[in-house]
Amino acid sequence: MKEVKPLGLDGNVKTIIMKGVKHYTKDGKEWKDGTHKMDDGTLHTGKTHDKNSKPLVHEKDLKKSGFKLREVNSPMKCWKTHKQMGYKKKGGRTVPNCVPK
Repeated sequence: MKEVKPLGLDGNVKTIIMKGVKHYTKDGKEWKDGTHKMDDGTLHTGKTHDKNSKPLVHEKDLKKSGFKLREVNSPMKCWKTHKQMGYKKKGGRTVPNCVPK
């Protein structure tokens, strides 16, 4: 949950709670467990801070750094028992053409 405090037209600060904003570790894994906010405002993994806590970012921040998120259920590579023979179109996407070895 993200809390944003924009300044209203009347000069008062309004608090808006944003639900459903996904958070990711810097290696692109979606984080669904507990989080905590640091004094500098950054969000980290875990309910409390410890030596294993890692910073979290939003999807837009990953894209800015050139990181491309993998689509869920998207076949990015062939099974170990198959080999890739070029690419093919499937459901409007280009995917590897995997054939048995």
